Amino acid sequence: MDLGLMDDILLPGKPMEEEKIKVTDLVVPQQAGVRRAIRAKVDEYFRIGKISPPVSYEQLQEFARTLIMQNEWETQYTAFVMICCGNSIWRTILKAIPFDRRILLLPQCLQNSASCKAVKDEMGLLCSECGNCSISELLGQAENLGYVGLVTEGTTITTRLIESGKVDAVVGVGCMEVLQKMFSSVTRYAIPSIGIPLLCNGCKDTIPDLAWIKEEINHYEPNQEIRMINLNHLQSKTKSLFGLEQMGRVIGQPQSDTEQIVFEVLLSGGHRFRPFLAELTYEAFASSPDPEVSTKLAASMECFHKASLVHDDIEDNDHFRNGKETIHTKYGIPVALNVGDLLLGKGYQLLSECKLPPDLIVKIYNVVAQGHTALSLGQGEELLATRQNQILSPVHMIGIYKNKTSAAFKAALLAGAVAGNADRDSIELLDRFSIAIGIAYQIKDDLEDFEGHSGDLSKQRFSIIFSILQPALSLEDKTIFEIALQCEDQKTIVELVIKYSIKATVIKLLSTYLEDARQAISPLSNIGLKLALYEITGKMFDAYIKS
Repeated sequence: MDLGLMDDILLPGKPMEEEKIKVTDLVVPQQAGVRRAIRAKVDEYFRIGKISPPVSYEQLQEFARTLIMQNEWETQYTAFVMICCGNSIWRTILKAIPFDRRILLLPQCLQNSASCKAVKDEMGLLCSECGNCSISELLGQAENLGYVGLVTEGTTITTRLIESGKVDAVVGVGCMEVLQKMFSSVTRYAIPSIGIPLLCNGCKDTIPDLAWIKEEINHYEPNQEIRMINLNHLQSKTKSLFGLEQMGRVIGQPQSDTEQIVFEVLLSGGHRFRPFLAELTYEAFASSPDPEVSTKLAASMECFHKASLVHDDIEDNDHFRNGKETIHTKYGIPVALNVGDLLLGKGYQLLSECKLPPDLIVKIYNVVAQGHTALSLGQGEELLATRQNQILSPVHMIGIYKNKTSAAFKAALLAGAVAGNADRDSIELLDRFSIAIGIAYQIKDDLEDFEGHSGDLSKQRFSIIFSILQPALSLEDKTIFEIALQCEDQKTIVELVIKYSIKATVIKLLSTYLEDARQAISPLSNIGLKLALYEITGKMFDAYIKS
């Protein structure tokens, strides 16, 4: 986002506009021929348009309006056409996903209420295969192909399966309300999906379009250009790297007390997010990923990250991190400084050992060096502002977040992409994504710190909350604010934040950067990586993502 446009967003004291959700009643054409004709025209439209998923509810609505106007269809079919549009946009990707990575979601209202013998558990309806309704036939066909089949009300179980990484795609049957809920979940996590509406509304003895459902569940067309990435598997793989034995194989067993402290730092826990991102982009772009390159790349990113934490703890005079004594508290500042420097050296050493062409190694070094430079500049600005008890302007704060937090995301994502020999356009899109997602991440962190009232106020004054609050205050409230800061009166500050609707303003700013991040990767041609980054963003910012 252009920092010069921030004044249009930062309007303290003005409540954030509530999102207007347009709900359209679903009217499904009752004639099978009409349904098939509409689907065919929609598919033809998107074969020419080549729209890449995911798309928003508003975009689907606009596509539907255009198609209805072009084909002179009845406007009452708007919601139905929207569903067909979403299906057409996702189908190419869904067709490439193996059956055993898909779920078929059926509604319980398909049962024959007069003769159904099925029982229910927490997963939904357990079909007794009596043959008195279409459920057993559909489940049988899908499960024979390898699908996970569920007959349930709503989408809670499906959402859990999506979040767990157990399925990569959804074929869902239901009324408009259920399909809208499913759309919200699959859009947030960028899960390929097909929605098939019931022919009539109601919650009892409903009727499906059996031919359409069977057609959709049988679609399978392997596509080498579409490689889905299982984030749960990749995350587990990354975390497993940071054990005593595994680390010993990667960087060598410790031979001195100093190296033993390095191991202590590397194995001290954490999210392992930066090595995960480097492995993600490397495996997404590399035609034949080398496990050794992937491992060394991931370990190097963690070395750089842990070095920054060791130095950061010294600069902030923090005595504990995640409930454990910090390295400088435990061993003294000189030792901690040296350990941080050694971690940096280990990181560069690991990169040099990657079996990659020399020109790629040079590019990776450049990416990482730029990251270190930006991080140090951002940290320097923060330290000087903290030393002088300054509350910086929102634009200044965002600039520091771009240097500090965004730089860390960028170094990991771009290092992996370069190692995988990504094209220039993809590198540029990841660069833009990194900037936006890094700023959003830091804003979210500031929000959570403030809402939990964690830390002392002297440190909290260096946050976007205070940057936006201070210029919004009246002269009288400015005095109250300064006194509250001096007295560490958290209660009064919270009251001022509420009075001036600062949280709403910050959330609005956060949402803008999230939208920038999603827009940045929208043109990404690597579908597997694109959907993975959408999924990561959806999970990280679940409370702030608009479908």
